Amino acid sequence: MWGRRHRAFAATVAAGATLALAGCGETTVTSRSSSAPVIYTSSIGRPAPTPKPKAKTHAATKRSSSGSPVGAPTLAHMIGQTIVGRFAGSIPPSSFLDQIRSGELGGVILYTENVADGETATRQLDEQLQRTAKEGGNPPLLIMTDQEGGEVKRLAWAPPELAAAEMASSTIAQSEGEETGRALRSVGINIDLAPVADVVHVAGSFLGRRSFGSDPTLVAERACGFAAGIASQGVAYTLKHFPGLGRALTSTDVQPTTVNATANLLRSDYLPYVACGNNPNGLVMVNSAIYPSLTGTSTPAVLSPKIYETELPLATSGHPVTISDDLQSPALANEVTPGQRAINAGLDILLYATTQEGSRDAFQGLLAAADSGSISRTKLEQAGQAIQGLKERVAGALPPPSAAAGAEATASQGVKAGGTGIERIGGESNPE
Repeated sequence: MWGRRHRAFAATVAAGATLALAGCGETTVTSRSSSAPVIYTSSIGRPAPTPKPKAKTHAATKRSSSGSPVGAPTLAHMIGQTIVGRFAGSIPPSSFLDQIRSGELGGVILYTENVADGETATRQLDEQLQRTAKEGGNPPLLIMTDQEGGEVKRLAWAPPELAAAEMASSTIAQSEGEETGRALRSVGINIDLAPVADVVHVAGSFLGRRSFGSDPTLVAERACGFAAGIASQGVAYTLKHFPGLGRALTSTDVQPTTVNATANLLRSDYLPYVACGNNPNGLVMVNSAIYPSLTGTSTPAVLSPKIYETELPLATSGHPVTISDDLQSPALANEVTPGQRAINAGLDILLYATTQEGSRDAFQGLLAAADSGSISRTKLEQAGQAIQGLKERVAGALPPPSAAAGAEATASQGVKAGGTGIERIGGESNPE
């Protein structure tokens, strides 16, 4: 099955197709704005059950202290659900808790300084964050961290034990993913911002041992093995950094970055996204580099409508939940209103991972933009649908009344035992 899907994708790239991807099983692609449902496809090309359409208004529906939806969503709550913020130190300041309580944040990203006090303290922290969200009548938070293994491992006391480059088979990668997902779930973290799905083609790449390698097939097998392990524990995984940093000469964490490879070369590295990029328990992180051959402009990928309208459907045969890389990174230092532009382009989740002030200021700016009509209400509602669905699956959020019955049936049928709709890919190629 993997071979057939691999070959179909390669043929599509060679032909220069940009909107449809042939492969095993159902690979129907529909716009999020279409009334027709998206057909989600598993990593080995076998179709998963079709999610039923959801009500547009549930993204930030205000909830009572019991978690039940009440009333219609406010614009402020809709915006807040799209924002992920951070705080400094191991104890969240009252101002950060106020942001959560008032609905200005839909998620929190944790760094080493936040979890340095160990497993028990981290569990208590996450319980406090979720309790604070509930006090304000908000849906549960998406709580995430970068737990890749090797040099990027925020929870020093938790798996994985190996860096991506050291996971020598998909079996090993899946085992490491299972242990990682189990550890994250045990302390209340419901999203791992891993694995790295970049296929490295640059000697001495800044990615180092964070990448699974330089062969697209092996990277797909091992990255998706790790992803399957994470998802089996009820934790969402994140393939990153779409459309790929394996050909980048500089890091977007340090400076503005342009990747000048041809569109066909870039698309030849989409195989991890073909394999497991459109799974109910998965996200795709869109990076901040510039890809002239894909967008025809000097607009960073995360801000470009073409990435969401053309490249992601090509790579995933669908519309996965998307999250930005850090919108406070140096790569976007010269960009005006990146959060607003990202939502209008088609992004779901806005990540402000440098300072607490970043998320606070973003909320105020986005609210003003939405009030003035500068943010597409349709795009905001679509992002809300994606976020709410993810929260129902991994954070225990309740669906809105109009979608409750269908959503519960879809959740139970569309996600396999253990919380994953993907499987480890068999028949792995020989190592390089």
